Amino acid sequence: MTAFIIIIIIAVILFFLFWNKKTDNKAVLVNESDQSKSEYITDEELTENEIFTDETGQYKIAEKTREIPRRTYIKAILNGKYWGEIDELFSNQFSFSKFFDFNIYEVTLKNAVYGSSPYLLEQDLRIPRDKLPKLLHTVLETDGKEYEVNLHEPVFADIKFNRKLHQDEGNEVFGTIEAIVTGYILDYTKEIHFEKEYIFPFNEVHPVTKIEEPVITKTMVPTGNVEYHENYKRTEYFYSDYKQAYWGDWKYTKPPTTTNNEGCFSSVIGILAGIIGIAFLLMILPQMAFFLPFFLILFLLNLIPKRYFSLIFRTISLFILLGFVASLFHFFNRASTMTYIPKPLVTEQPEERLAQTEPIIENIDNKAVNDTIIKHFRVWQDYAGNKYEGTIWTKKSDYTKASHFKKNLIINSNSSHTYDEIIYRLKENDQNNLSGVYQLFDSIRQKEQLSKVKFSELIVAFIQDIPYTVIVPDDCNPNLYEDKFIKEYLSTEDARCDGFEKFGINSPVEFMSNLNGDCDTRTLLLYTMLAHYGYDVALFSSEYYAHSIIGINLPISGIAYQFQNQRYVLWETTAPNIKAGVLPKEISNLNYWRISLKSK
Repeated sequence: MTAFIIIIIIAVILFFLFWNKKTDNKAVLVNESDQSKSEYITDEELTENEIFTDETGQYKIAEKTREIPRRTYIKAILNGKYWGEIDELFSNQFSFSKFFDFNIYEVTLKNAVYGSSPYLLEQDLRIPRDKLPKLLHTVLETDGKEYEVNLHEPVFADIKFNRKLHQDEGNEVFGTIEAIVTGYILDYTKEIHFEKEYIFPFNEVHPVTKIEEPVITKTMVPTGNVEYHENYKRTEYFYSDYKQAYWGDWKYTKPPTTTNNEGCFSSVIGILAGIIGIAFLLMILPQMAFFLPFFLILFLLNLIPKRYFSLIFRTISLFILLGFVASLFHFFNRASTMTYIPKPLVTEQPEERLAQTEPIIENIDNKAVNDTIIKHFRVWQDYAGNKYEGTIWTKKSDYTKASHFKKNLIINSNSSHTYDEIIYRLKENDQNNLSGVYQLFDSIRQKEQLSKVKFSELIVAFIQDIPYTVIVPDDCNPNLYEDKFIKEYLSTEDARCDGFEKFGINSPVEFMSNLNGDCDTRTLLLYTMLAHYGYDVALFSSEYYAHSIIGINLPISGIAYQFQNQRYVLWETTAPNIKAGVLPKEISNLNYWRISLKSK
């Protein structure tokens, strides 16, 4: 019993000796090494300001916010205005088209749909990719409200130009544009994130973290604002934050000294003008020879003392002056009454000018049917100067059927590809009725053993040699047409015109029956013939250039159009001796061309 009491007494003594050295579970001592700074914090305070330690030091986790860029993709109907200016870097070798620097402004977006991923649209090539702005300032109409936004990387499809509002003024062109457009709108959202904030001892110098401002640089992305002063202009561009803008340098834009005309073959007019100018110089040379005796007499009289010949000099000078005035009067009076007829580009032989007809009797379904053959004798040269000649023929019944088919052809489509359907229907109707043309070229190919390239050149040179004729849907009166080239061409004395032709085009059989064809008539026939001989050929059209050309997949150097890993060398058909791959600079921008027909 005594031992038990002793043990209890020892336990009580130990309890009181060590009771003050235990740690309170409700508090934690911070900065025990700094006796002057000792303080206690509760468990709740420790949770909110929890202290961590790593190799750098003590830190706590701080909640912060930052801006995150966000793209909202949009697809909408675009309505706006466009403005263009003649690009003087392009030569005036051919004058049937115009080329403009292109700008779009005062844009509104309607019926917009939004998404988090890009909308897929096939770019309409009537506006070249290099002319499209990378950023388009627009007004977005949604829920009855308007918002000014910047549309990044716009893509245009189904472009429609309002021709009624399209007009030319000097070297500028402007009008309205409607299209389907897609791109994205860039804005910023706030995001909460956590960062380490280090706690340093009081006796150390706290390092100052330098926050670098983002570097704002200039870009070449236009805002759409352009200023003009006389012949100078400058463009406004965005800074890299796309919030601030700056003005570019003033640039001098020299007014063009020549006029570009639209149409298929207006280069003929330029050549004829050059011929007329040379003829005028040849006519005036005999008149200029009159000055030589005049100056010779003055020189001789100057050698004789004036006191002997002053009276003679005055008399002779008077007669010379009167003769000179009379000569000028006679020259201008004669020039005002004479008419100069320039030599045409293509010279036809007499036997080529008129068609010959020959009656035939055909056996159709065991019945004798009367018909007539329409013949044309042609002489032409290939690009190497080799001469070829022969007769092509068509049946009058086929010609009548082709004309009737075209007059009764109804196209219900109102899309931008209505033209493609027209020429496809005409080709399909005529392609089996050209035996009289294929017969001539089959015999030449067999006799000459021509390669695939040489044979294609022979066919195209044959078409290029046929004189140009403008095909119009109404009468050949120049006052009926707004197109400047057609109006000027029909006003010339030697203009060739085939009027009242539906769609302003002749089908292949019609062309080979009357030899009347402009650019799209020629390319349609060439497409039909080259496809018949197995060539990979495409018919290219351009609403912008108002022109049509041929593209052929052959190993020929020159300007070519890439399509699905295929290379189509482009070929002009309205002028003689122009080889494949050669295009005037004014129509060489491939962004303005599209494929209307393709054989393979």
